[in-house]
Amino acid sequence: MNDINSWQPPLPGYRAYLPVDLPPEACYVYRGCNNMSSAVVGSTLHSIDGCDEMLVCHDVTVVGDTKSGKYILAGALTAFRSLTYFTVIRRGRIQGIEVWMPHITAGENPEKLVVLEGNDPNELLVKYADMAAVEMGVPKFDTSVNLTGYCTWYYYYAGVSEKNLLENVEAIKANRSVYSPAYIQIDDGYQTHQGDWLDQRDAWPTPLEEIARKIEDAGSIPGIWMMPMLASSASRVYQEHPDWFVKDENGQPKVIKGWSPPPDDHWGCLDTSQDEVLEHLALIFRKFRSWGYKYFKMDGMAYGLMEGVRKDPCATPISAYRQALKAIREAVPDSILLACTAPFIPSMGLVDNCRVSADTSRYFELRSPYPVNTDIDTCCSIRRAAHQTLSNWWKIDRWFRCDPDTMMARQDNAFYTYGEAKISILTGILTGVSLTSDHLGTIAPERLALLGRAQNIRMRDPRPVNWQVNLWPQVFSGTVNGKKALAIFNDSEKEVVYCFADYGMPAECREVLDTPSVRCNKIILPAHDAALLIAEK
Repeated sequence: MNDINSWQPPLPGYRAYLPVDLPPEACYVYRGCNNMSSAVVGSTLHSIDGCDEMLVCHDVTVVGDTKSGKYILAGALTAFRSLTYFTVIRRGRIQGIEVWMPHITAGENPEKLVVLEGNDPNELLVKYADMAAVEMGVPKFDTSVNLTGYCTWYYYYAGVSEKNLLENVEAIKANRSVYSPAYIQIDDGYQTHQGDWLDQRDAWPTPLEEIARKIEDAGSIPGIWMMPMLASSASRVYQEHPDWFVKDENGQPKVIKGWSPPPDDHWGCLDTSQDEVLEHLALIFRKFRSWGYKYFKMDGMAYGLMEGVRKDPCATPISAYRQALKAIREAVPDSILLACTAPFIPSMGLVDNCRVSADTSRYFELRSPYPVNTDIDTCCSIRRAAHQTLSNWWKIDRWFRCDPDTMMARQDNAFYTYGEAKISILTGILTGVSLTSDHLGTIAPERLALLGRAQNIRMRDPRPVNWQVNLWPQVFSGTVNGKKALAIFNDSEKEVVYCFADYGMPAECREVLDTPSVRCNKIILPAHDAALLIAEK
């Protein structure tokens, strides 16, 4: 990388420029996203062919020419103090890639970068993922068993009561023969205010310690939801400790608009450059762990990167974020940490699981770009969650266990077809993370069977096949129990015929996502349906 000499944008931080040598017709751009809430509109695989065009990418980008098969990857290997942004520049042709690290100051070493060249963009992404995992100290982790669980959110949302949870705990206890969740996680709705995680609202009269014992009696491990980096302005912790929060230029706690309803809709960000704040976080996690909770869903993590004034003048949003994760990890070393909305690279090596999808929903289609009134899932959909999961395929089992959000299979309190449920289930089979919010006491047998397949089947090393620019990946190759396999997501609006020979599959394959059956030479999938094919020989 060479320092930029000819163009200096009015932005702080480290800047560099990478000229690229590609054919004039080169227009392929893969756009990385640094968290589950993608800033990219449409597919992450783009065609850039305007006269004067710039595409901003997070963490990594791949540019190339599909005809000559020449591809160049530029990626950030570390994020200890700053995220990295890449801008692909086209002026008549792709000319180069600009690099920006906003929190690297003059004279400070930048984050590590890598430039790779090759003729297969998918292989470049896999190689990059492996290199970044080494640089960020990702330990070896066990993926031999699919991670299963139940959480309350997508059935009850924030209105969940203790009665709702315990009803489902009893249903799970009585019906473990098909789908047996290893974890039962209480989601948003148990606490009095965002930030006061040890205080229970009136709808939760039983102490959380006792509820944990009920979950253990049902044969599952207790889990809990919280937003450790945040607290609402209505919370006790915010009122009692305003000095614990990131400040604005006037020395006042800085707040943002959160997704919670009033009075919890204004959130402050904890200043985790302070030892007292780190001990506060450690105390909360140690307390829950002492009660039996060993699965922690940490939500709203990207909001912990708030810009502002921290007590430690040398801290950056990223370095403070990692300090918080280290304190939490040390407090509960034997627990599973799931980071949600988290920046991917700064979380590596410190969390076990990380959400890679947008929020799913009771609906297959996106109904609105923004929430309508209190119906929070109007801006979410099964389709959108699946797309984001599949575009992050190269992170699976490399950076962390990739969480595709909960599997949606049920027929009640649901607005999707059986085929659309299969699309949701198949994302769990690709990632090996298969939690659900379905009520296991009311779910229909054929829908419960889908959850059972998500629990018992795992596709290894998935790779997109014939992924085309400006489209989402639809077909993935891989293996199931050592046999060649093909996962198909037909979320298009038309019936599609998939010929096995076109994907290197034998003439006879067993389809196992639905009721198992042997298919010969091809499979015909209706619109909004999915299939998992395994080679018979």
